[in-house]
Amino acid sequence: MSITSTLSPPLARERLLSALAADPPRLDLAAIAIATLNQPELDAAACLHTLDALACRVQLEMERHAGHGEVMAGLTALRHVLADIEGFRGNEDDYQSPENSFLDLVLERKVGLPISLSVVYLEVARRAGIPLYGVPIPGHFLVACSAGDHKLVVDPFHGGEILTEEGCKELLERVAPQLKFTPSMLAPAPVELITYRMLSNLRRVYLEREEYERGLAVVDLLLMLAPNHPGELRTRAALLANLGAYRAALKDVERCMELSPDAPDRDRLELTARELRERASLLN
Repeated sequence: MSITSTLSPPLARERLLSALAADPPRLDLAAIAIATLNQPELDAAACLHTLDALACRVQLEMERHAGHGEVMAGLTALRHVLADIEGFRGNEDDYQSPENSFLDLVLERKVGLPISLSVVYLEVARRAGIPLYGVPIPGHFLVACSAGDHKLVVDPFHGGEILTEEGCKELLERVAPQLKFTPSMLAPAPVELITYRMLSNLRRVYLEREEYERGLAVVDLLLMLAPNHPGELRTRAALLANLGAYRAALKDVERCMELSPDAPDRDRLELTARELRERASLLN
């Protein structure tokens, strides 16, 4: 079978490549590329205009807080506009909805996941001149900025709450109790990592819903970011096989064996490869 219709739409791939090729890489464009998976006719300019307009409002609000120090004034203004006025918040009622991962819908509905809301904060902050960065703690996502010798951490999912280091520890205990908090968890996340985590969330949602064609389109983008990722190659092979694209699945399985000749599941990979060759031969 042809797999063209089940892989990522060309525009999504094109937009992601463009976003990551920019100097520096553009998080807003990467998020728009992901949203294009859901809406191929997505109006990217409209999303960018919304972010621009929010940033203008934040800049005006910053002038009112100018006496509080530049960093605190920026952070206070950002939270006030996005959380207090606009009401951006975590979608706790329907956390698993794929719509929580699409920037256009997050901007429209003002609810989302920790990471998609963080993208809104980061991109509005960037436009307003606020030095915010993403913080990829396990099981959650935050934003932060440096203020002298300490960090100011904000939780966009919980109404822009400002967290101390102790607050971050308590948050980690709730979302990943098996892990111990370390200050290194508050290190900045590059655009590529944020994009990968957004896509990973979406892949998980689609596979849990057994929406395999949509899941395949997401994994295809993940492999653009990490072409030789053994887990993603295995996942794509399984999805392709499920959809009857045996030759394409075989190619990914063979690539796995080439990359990891001593993989613990080598025997299983070889058996899968034989089965895929047999199935592909029946299509001739």
